[in-house]
Amino acid sequence: MATQVLEQQQKLEALLGRTPRPALRRRRWMIAAGAVVLLGVATGVWRITAAPPAAQFGTAQVKRQTIAKTINATGTLQAVTTVQVGTQVSGTISELDADFNSQVKKDQVIARLDPSQLQAQLEQANATWLGTQATVQAAQNNVLAADAGVQAAQANVDRTDSALQDAQTAFDRTQKLVQAGAAPAMNLPTAQATLTQANAQKQQAVAQLNQAKAQAQATRSQVNQTQAQAEQAKAAVDVAKVNLDHTVIKAPIDGVVVARNVDVGQTVAASLQAPTVFLIANDLTRMQVLANIDEADVGQLTQSSKVSFTVDAYPTDVFRGRVAQVRLQPQTVQNVVTYTAVIDVANPDLKLKPGMTATVTVVAAESDNVPVVPNSALRFRPDTQAAPAKVSRGPMVWKVEAGKLTPVTVQTGITDGVRTEIVAGDLKEGDAVAVPLAGSNGAKSASAPAKSPFAAGATGGRGGR
Repeated sequence: MATQVLEQQQKLEALLGRTPRPALRRRRWMIAAGAVVLLGVATGVWRITAAPPAAQFGTAQVKRQTIAKTINATGTLQAVTTVQVGTQVSGTISELDADFNSQVKKDQVIARLDPSQLQAQLEQANATWLGTQATVQAAQNNVLAADAGVQAAQANVDRTDSALQDAQTAFDRTQKLVQAGAAPAMNLPTAQATLTQANAQKQQAVAQLNQAKAQAQATRSQVNQTQAQAEQAKAAVDVAKVNLDHTVIKAPIDGVVVARNVDVGQTVAASLQAPTVFLIANDLTRMQVLANIDEADVGQLTQSSKVSFTVDAYPTDVFRGRVAQVRLQPQTVQNVVTYTAVIDVANPDLKLKPGMTATVTVVAAESDNVPVVPNSALRFRPDTQAAPAKVSRGPMVWKVEAGKLTPVTVQTGITDGVRTEIVAGDLKEGDAVAVPLAGSNGAKSASAPAKSPFAAGATGGRGGR
């Protein structure tokens, strides 16, 4: 091509009658050499771009190892048994016998309230009780007097009855004598009047007897009433004693004081709810983790699940536990439903403290000594001339043999998010499988063949003078 350009330029100069000068002649040779170099570079670029790229992938080996499917969650540590110690009476704290982290025993005195007001209430209740006891005694004496009145009324009834019988006998005798003519008839009205009077006196005596009995019954009712008042006063004394006893606050269990909410001189008011004075944990060598498990994972938890967790205070220590309970009550926060899993934890060194945040890992499933491949091998899909045109659907990896890719359909098991168990498939330990190169998503696709810039139909050209 450079020769044709040179010949055309020489013909043009011959027609114009010009004789080539040396400088012009050197210029022509430089143009021709540049054209040759340009032609070589273009040809090399075309050959590079036209060739199909080789498949881009890395390799990984099939290995046998233990793989576990895990559930991750966060939780809070707390003591197995925590008791809030309060006060049932109001008063001023006069003494504190326990502080934060104090070891206490059951029934040990840990605080006292000022007892002066409650002591006065007890004395007042005792005085009222003694007064009601005196009232009961007086009512019982009234009963005795009423019983004596009943007996006197009964004796009066008996006397009037005897008098009535005598009057009746005298009337009957007088009546017979008058009828026989042995006594004057005037004696009969007198005997009749005496009989009537005796009968009236008996009826009066009977009425008095009934009145005495009613009065005796009333006095007995008064005794019952005063006895009830005395029992009520005695109950008030008992309540005052109990309130006075409650001024001494005792530990309900053996344990350690986790929190103290009052100071000496502080007034506590017990109204509808007892104020909390101390918080005592029963045994910090046994603790619990309350873990929030997502609803999608809660079905995989069992009491045999292995549990491990870490806390920020000891980032290099891994603590073990077991699932003791999965509570049925759901917790919904921002439309995310979780369930509380109770995890029992041994804490012999007392490293773990109530309120710590635990990062929990639960082993939901585990397989020992099984072939595994990286998850990236299952995602790898080549699109180059090195791969077959047809592959099957389903889980698949690409085995690398002598630089060639062979698809292998596999059956997968559990995964830990990085590796996946191979349950079935034409793979064995040590086989190489294709994985995407770092920073790529699968193998790169082959580019379309590039066209030569000098092929037919290429546009563009170099113009001359």
